[in-house]
Amino acid sequence: MELCREESVVTGERKIYMYGALLLIAASFAYEAYHTVVLGRLSILGWGYSFLFLGLWIWRCLFQYTYILTDKQLVIISHGLGIRRNYAVDLELTESFTNKYVKSFFKKTKISHYIHRYSSLDPTPQRLLVFREGKKLSAVLFKGSDRFIRELKKQIPDKFLDFNN
Repeated sequence: MELCREESVVTGERKIYMYGALLLIAASFAYEAYHTVVLGRLSILGWGYSFLFLGLWIWRCLFQYTYILTDKQLVIISHGLGIRRNYAVDLELTESFTNKYVKSFFKKTKISHYIHRYSSLDPTPQRLLVFREGKKLSAVLFKGSDRFIRELKKQIPDKFLDFNN
């Protein structure tokens, strides 16, 4: 049974950053093209970085996320460029979750695998859900609203870590 559903949001200010970054990536491609075509100096490393930054930009800016909380799972759907992928975490395997990702706190834990499932353009704070994957601890980073966290807290209240105080 679905309890809560949210879509990632994009604000106007974040769109300015998105297009600014794209402009810098385009400048990087123009620079490499000039050096390759006009000056005859091919830089494989320069081209590689340009394509790497373009790939990162596509991943962080063009994909949106849908967060679905059911009575048994947290389901995150990634969609963009005609690609759609689902990721689900069983709530019974949850070790803890928080309303705010505090990197310095979680660096001290034994989390072996971080899964990033959020849009960089979404201004909502990062949230973290830590769960068991076999014998290892894994964590999913996502950007759900306060309402979403309240609903998750109703499902597994004993696993909540409050970092707003």
